[in-house]
Parts: sequence; structure tokens; C-alpha cells
Amino acid sequence: MNAKSSSNFSDSMALDALDPAESEMHARRLTMYSVNALRVAAGIEKIYVNHTAFAAGLRSLDRLFQLGTELSTPNGIRLIGPPGSGKTVLFQFFRDSLPRSSLFANSMGAIGLRVPKRPSSGLFVRELLRQLRYPFAGGSYKQLYERRHLVFEALRSNGTRLVWLDEAHHLLNKHSTKVLELEEHESIEFFRELMDECRVSLVLAGSSELDNLKSVAPHFCSRVAGRETLDPFAADVNWLGFLRAFAGQSVVFNVGLIADNAFGTLLHMATNGNLRTFKQLIVEAVLVAHDKADLALKRESFQQAFGLVFGQGSLRSNPFA
Repeated sequence: MNAKSSSNFSDSMALDALDPAESEMHARRLTMYSVNALRVAAGIEKIYVNHTAFAAGLRSLDRLFQLGTELSTPNGIRLIGPPGSGKTVLFQFFRDSLPRSSLFANSMGAIGLRVPKRPSSGLFVRELLRQLRYPFAGGSYKQLYERRHLVFEALRSNGTRLVWLDEAHHLLNKHSTKVLELEEHESIEFFRELMDECRVSLVLAGSSELDNLKSVAPHFCSRVAGRETLDPFAADVNWLGFLRAFAGQSVVFNVGLIADNAFGTLLHMATNGNLRTFKQLIVEAVLVAHDKADLALKRESFQQAFGLVFGQGSLRSNPFA
């Protein structure tokens, strides 16, 4: 073998120099923040704080997961909270922290679906088949409806114990006050059948509209009897405790400023205690501070971050100005 054939492989079109147009686009992508800043911000983004309501929700999910497939008695909860309160984050944290087990296939122990504004059982059948890696997930509405038993069999064979429905309040969308007690939406009927056939636990995550479930579908509601809430933080000791815990978990950048009580009050004014808004703001502030070569967050970091997150046309006043 000659020297050329024995050398490391290095010839690829993917390694060619960017053409001028691509080079300009690449430069634009990196104009705002450096790659290192993005890496640091990604570390901040991954911080989870196990605050009181989060811990209660997590305990409920752990309980439901343990009971799923073990008992014939249906089990489920409604997790209620406004947008940005941490419902989806709770499920992601729970799913990512599940241990490996021979009782369920890898990544199949808990499955999450998002309920569209116009739900149908066919859409859920297709999405479940896709997640369960069924080779033929498409088809007509009639074909998909008839495949629901394939979904049930696949869930059983994969050992799935818990199904999470995000934005589950959309399940109630097609009901009018005239027919609340006279009919059950096909999607609700599908999930009721799924719980009975597969003995999986079910979590309905969504807005306070889910409190109307009993009047819409009493038989289904009796299967998801539990109720947990995730609400925005009030401007009290719980908010300050959350900020201190968050600051204590940050190892990639010094965010200790947020643990200051007076600054915590400003943060609450900026976020209204909403966790998604808080995460957007602190991630942006870290990006700003990192690329200014600051060693820690400053008030100026948040002042600039607020304008970037909410835009120059925002109707909200900047509390850090």
C-alpha cells in the first residue's frame, strides 16, 4: 500500500472552502454571538430547579409510571398551568431521567404527544405508530382508525407505561354547551380505550380548560382523577428560593447576581414569575455577558438582553434600564 492510500482520509466536498455567498451567510450567523457563548448558554438552558410544584408533579409522574401496566385500575392526572409554567419541561426531565429497564423498550417507557387544535383519533394513531417505529404509519382516516389495535399491541409489546398529552385542553375544543352531556369526542374515546386496553397511565397537560373535562366526558374524567398545578411564581420567598437554587446549579457561568433579593424583585417584574420567560432572559443575558468578556452577569447584561428578547417595539418597560 503506497503512502497516499495509507494516509488519513481527508478529501471530501464537505471540507471544501465555503463559496462567497455561504461564507457571508456563515459570518452573519456568528455576528451576534460566538460559538463559545452558545455553548455556555446551552449549559444554562439545561438547568432544572426542583421547586415545590415541580417536585409534586414529578412525584405524580413517578407514581403513575410505576402503576402503569401493573394494575387494571386506570390511573391518570390533569396537570394544569398557563403557557411557560414548565409543564413540558417537567415531562422532558422525567423522561430523560428514566432508568434503563428490561420491562420497557429504550425510550418507549413514556411517550409524549402534542394535541392539535383540531384533534382526531386518526392523527393520534399515526403519531403513535410513528413514535413506536411502525413501518406504515400513514393512510386514510379509515385505515388509521382501524390500525388503533396495532397501536395498542405496539404499546404493550414495547412496555409503554405512561402517555403524556401536551396542550390536552384541545381535546375539549369541538364540544358546544348543547352537546356536552350527549356525546364524547372520538379522540377522548380513543384515549379511554387506550387506557383500558393497554393499562397505561395518562397525563393531560394543559390550561385550566381541563377543569371542564368532567362535564364534557365524565367517564374519561374518572380515569384521570388526579390534579396537579404549575403556576407562575409569586413575588415571594419561593421565587427568591428558586433564583438562589438556579444560581447554585450554574457551573458554566457566574449568575450569582440573580440570588440577590433586590435584583430578584427586578427579575420578577421582567418575567412575572413565568419560567419560560425567565429562561429566555437569563440565557440571553449570559450570551451578552460572555461575549463582552464579563466574568459574571451584570445588570447591564439583563438590560441589553431584555431589549433583545422582547424587541425594540415591545410595549413592556425595561425594569433593568
